Amino acid sequence: APFSGKTVPLTEVPDPVFARKMVGDGVAILPESDLLLSPVGGTLTHLFPTGHAAGITTDEGLEILVHIGINTVELKGDGFTVLATPGKRVEAGEPIIRIDLEKLQRTAKSMVSPVVVTNMERVAKIKPAASSAVRAGTDELLRVLPKPPKDQ
Repeated sequence: APFSGKTVPLTEVPDPVFARKMVGDGVAILPESDLLLSPVGGTLTHLFPTGHAAGITTDEGLEILVHIGINTVELKGDGFTVLATPGKRVEAGEPIIRIDLEKLQRTAKSMVSPVVVTNMERVAKIKPAASSAVRAGTDELLRVLPKPPKDQ
């Protein structure tokens, strides 16, 4: 899990793009911790300059997007401190972004933070963790079974 907090079904995220799974499938977290940790090992392929979202590509080619809150791009980086370098390898549990939880709770439309696999064409099965609360860097958030490569 990239944050500690309560899990929220993606269909309940107060943003139709995420709720209708247009970006990908996964789950959301209502964060209670102030660090976004990499949920997987891989390459930090996207790190938005505003600090509101990050994308990691696993060694198996799955693309994971963690979006902090809803409509937080409108904050233009206020409340976010980027801690990692785009294009570099990150390990699961490594800090990527520090968030000012108090500020964001006051200014964001919602703090519900989607964690989605964006290239679902590479996924055979995806299942959210059974727990309703997760601990950052410790608990499993999603179980993703990738499709085997086409040459197998």
